[in-house]
Amino acid sequence: MNRAITPVLPLALLALASASPLQAAPPAATPAPVAISAVPMQATRQVAVNQSLVLQLGAGIRNVSVSNPGIADLMVLHERELYVAGKTPGTTNVVVWGKDGKVLSSFPVQVTLDIEGLKQKLHELMPDESIRVQSAEENLVLSGTVSSVSHMDAAKQVAQSFLPDCVNAWSDALAQAGKPGEQATAATQPQKDELCKKAHVVNLMQVGGAQQVMLKITVAEVARTVVRRLNSDLNIFNFGKNWSGGAVAGGATFPNALDANGLLTPVLGSLNGSAATIGPPVSLLQPNLPGIDNTGIFLNYLRGNLLLNAVLDVSKRNGLARILSEPTLTALTGQEAQFISGGEFPVPVPQGNNNVAIEFKEYGVSVRFTPLVLDSGKINLNLNVTVSELSTDNNLSLTSSGTTATFIIPSLTKRSASSSVELADGQTIGIAGLINDNVRSYVERLPGLGDIPILGALFHSQQYLSGQTELVMFVTPHLAKPIAAGQMRLPTDGYVAPSDFEFYLLGRLEGGKPRSRNPAAAELGTEAAPQARFGHDL
Repeated sequence: MNRAITPVLPLALLALASASPLQAAPPAATPAPVAISAVPMQATRQVAVNQSLVLQLGAGIRNVSVSNPGIADLMVLHERELYVAGKTPGTTNVVVWGKDGKVLSSFPVQVTLDIEGLKQKLHELMPDESIRVQSAEENLVLSGTVSSVSHMDAAKQVAQSFLPDCVNAWSDALAQAGKPGEQATAATQPQKDELCKKAHVVNLMQVGGAQQVMLKITVAEVARTVVRRLNSDLNIFNFGKNWSGGAVAGGATFPNALDANGLLTPVLGSLNGSAATIGPPVSLLQPNLPGIDNTGIFLNYLRGNLLLNAVLDVSKRNGLARILSEPTLTALTGQEAQFISGGEFPVPVPQGNNNVAIEFKEYGVSVRFTPLVLDSGKINLNLNVTVSELSTDNNLSLTSSGTTATFIIPSLTKRSASSSVELADGQTIGIAGLINDNVRSYVERLPGLGDIPILGALFHSQQYLSGQTELVMFVTPHLAKPIAAGQMRLPTDGYVAPSDFEFYLLGRLEGGKPRSRNPAAAELGTEAAPQARFGHDL
């Protein structure tokens, strides 16, 4: 593109020299300089980047000048026509001289981004949105109201495409620097970064209407237990007229050897020297009753005055528990929502005058959260998650005075987490996690005999317990919108009650293929139901 840019001072001197020959001027008649202020400043001309306009002037043009050639290009097309092309966003000043050498016009030129093109494109893509577009130097300013965050993001992306490319700006800066090769690149790298950072979209848009946040929570736990047990109970008794003795492994109680009259009470009347009993038939030695909890072997021998009881309780138990809870809850931004799925169990509370009151405690899956949608589109969450279940490990038995009833109060196994997080729509973050590994073991033996290899197992008891637990909690928020009723998939879509023929003769728990209102559930047949997709869609 050709430009006719002439410095102001040389042109003025040339005009004076051509008008009259050089001669001594009288002292009182000094030549007055051209007063630009005498020419009224005209209105600002606006032109978009990479676009142009043609200005019609009232007199012939001799020369033109622009204060910043990097912002706009000028070219005289005709005697009274001036061509102005926008290069980069900014404001510069243009001065035009007429044929007589006087300043014909002076006006500012503002080069803006392609606002009209952006407005037209936004209207084509989102005609129902009220978006206003303005330009501020290298920046685009978007304001107004949109219906959703997704439309806000789309408008920002469209506006981003109308920004001047920082690569082109960098090429112009490099050409103006006049430094070829790697030297220029190294010397002006900070300038390149600055050019690329200048242009960006300023978002002043607001999302109108109420926003709803759907929170999906995943609580996954796997618990493994290993129990190995070896318990030996050995009781040997020999009864005579004057002496009774034996060995015990497993515990025993020893009552008083003399009765109230000071007489010796035998162990068993039939084992005494005579068949007659002396005093009440109570045991001199009372061994604990041996038992087997799960698996083991036992031996019992009775002959004459010899009594032998031997019980070996040996067991190994492996346990595995898998817990997966995925509650979902929806709430308006800024409003608290609560969800609980479980039940309540009664707890007796003693009162005055031998009265008992009943209180109920909740258990199950409980979620309480408050969402807040920020202007940036991110979601701030204040949440509390609790997963509890009844347990028999630490039961409590209570007996109220004045009644023979015994109350069994179960314990609770509880997992809970409270947190405040901030994340974007659809992102997932873990709010809690636990890895627990417990190992406990103990041994009880008879000194001496319990230390004998192999045979010592008959005189000692030992137990080994190992437990591993892994727990994680994840949360995923979504900006929710209502959907048509026909698009929902319900848990009951794949179920049909069986007929008498199917239930009694075929042993089916579900009937034939359902005639569902939801086409997505039509694939769930009678046989496919247990293997079909589990879960519903919200």
